[in-house]
Amino acid sequence: MEWKTTPALSNQAIRTVGRIFEGSHDITIFSDTLAQPLSAQVASLNPASKILTLRVFCPTGNIDDYMPNGLISFDLEKMNRDDSPLLLCFEKVQATHERIYSNLFEIRCVLADSLLITVKPGGVRVPFLLGMSASVMLDVFSGSLAISARLCNLSLGGCRLEVPLEKSMPLTIHQQIPNIHIQFPNGEGFRAKGSIRNMRPFGCGRYMAVGIRFIDLDRETRQRLLYFITESEVELARRLGMENRRAGISSLFLTSTHARKPINASNKRNRLPPMAHAVKEVARQQHIILHYLKNERPFPESILYEGADSLLHLAESDRHQFLYTLRYVGDEATWVRHSVRVAALLGDILLTQPGMAGDAREAIAGILLHAMGKPLLVSEQLPSLDINLRTSQKDLLKHHVKALHQQLHKVGWSPGPVLSNIINDINERLDGSGYPTGKTKEALSKLVRTASVIKIIDTLTHARNGRPALSPLDAYRWVYGNGGYDRQCLNRYVRRYGLYPVGSLVKYSGGFLAWVMRLGREGSPSQVRVVKNLAFEDSKLDTVLSDKDIQQLGKLEAVVDPADFQL
Repeated sequence: MEWKTTPALSNQAIRTVGRIFEGSHDITIFSDTLAQPLSAQVASLNPASKILTLRVFCPTGNIDDYMPNGLISFDLEKMNRDDSPLLLCFEKVQATHERIYSNLFEIRCVLADSLLITVKPGGVRVPFLLGMSASVMLDVFSGSLAISARLCNLSLGGCRLEVPLEKSMPLTIHQQIPNIHIQFPNGEGFRAKGSIRNMRPFGCGRYMAVGIRFIDLDRETRQRLLYFITESEVELARRLGMENRRAGISSLFLTSTHARKPINASNKRNRLPPMAHAVKEVARQQHIILHYLKNERPFPESILYEGADSLLHLAESDRHQFLYTLRYVGDEATWVRHSVRVAALLGDILLTQPGMAGDAREAIAGILLHAMGKPLLVSEQLPSLDINLRTSQKDLLKHHVKALHQQLHKVGWSPGPVLSNIINDINERLDGSGYPTGKTKEALSKLVRTASVIKIIDTLTHARNGRPALSPLDAYRWVYGNGGYDRQCLNRYVRRYGLYPVGSLVKYSGGFLAWVMRLGREGSPSQVRVVKNLAFEDSKLDTVLSDKDIQQLGKLEAVVDPADFQL
């Protein structure tokens, strides 16, 4: 079947793309050589001429950087109300551009006949869209780590997967995957070995586009794969409304009545308050930086400092709202949550210290970058950072500073003195019990001592390695009794955040749980968001109370761990 030369399909594909552009969607222009993508908007789509016109603002003014040889690549992410988002990639589309004003451009893209289905030397490559789906399970490390994903397209040579950003941490380009299990809605599927041939962030969303090449296919698996490709090809034609196609849906895409529909986490993110979106974007950028480091691509310095600037700006604009917003990173990967919170609190404290405020930007960037060392060590010996670590794995993690420096050297990027100071010394202790070199009090700057206190308190107040989370008071007592930390820095921290820090979850004697939004002069919550009445396990509340109204909740009892209440 020559899809490439079928006018009916070409016209229908253009109309389908037009429908996709209707409603809420994001378009992101990406480059293989630049870290920062560009956001674009559809100016027009002409089905007759097959011209898609995009309008885009390019901060550098050099749009040619994103259009090598007159070709442009862009991603489209369309939100669906109840299902996972539609992710579609347009690669190497012929295009021309015109400068409209200053750094504002219009790009005219020529949509080819092979817009949706491409005929390649290795066979047809079928995209999964218009409700088509197939689940994928990657056994990354045999017997110790499996990652779930969704199928974006399928061909005889391989496939493209949509992997959630937080799950993509163990993956690198050229990595061998010992087992890939692709399963269609009716339960049929196949297994194959593969190799990651390319991967990159998908647009500005929270997905990684991962290209897989199938390897060592035996004859039986190859025949099954041909069957799945053919069925998927015909099913897409049916959904496109092609004539002379069978009327019934392919059995592959008949969903079992017991199948559960995936939860669209994107809709939940869309309901976040504006400042929370900004904090979550810093968290997303942590994954992007790690991806560039692991795959030895040019270091995305602009993304690192963009995150630092964002946290500083938020802390200065509305401090209480900022601290409350940090609770929204609680559902991030542990290393990301930890790095963003510590960086944010360090910035908040440094802004009040005239002698150190000038180093705040570099120090925050240092915290964000320091966090990359541990995920760089993920391997078969250390398949995850979120497990109860054995002694040998804990010893391995102590080499994370060295691993980070080695990777920075490979990508040719050297941090400045303040940033280096944070990376090298934040795990050192005043009494010489820290690592990597066992420095003592005299060798550790006030900036490092401040950052160390923030870091250890955040560690202690979150569960880790089977150890439950401590309350702020218990964490303060632990740090005070440890000779490795500066008590003056600890006292400053306690005075600033108190026993019931903004953003913490507190329990009242009336059985209510509430997020602390603001503190009064005496350090007790003066504004809270009530989210749960423990007398009604399945109920959810969302009520903001202030001052005397808080007394309705009963006596303030303690700070509690949100994970204990699925919050």
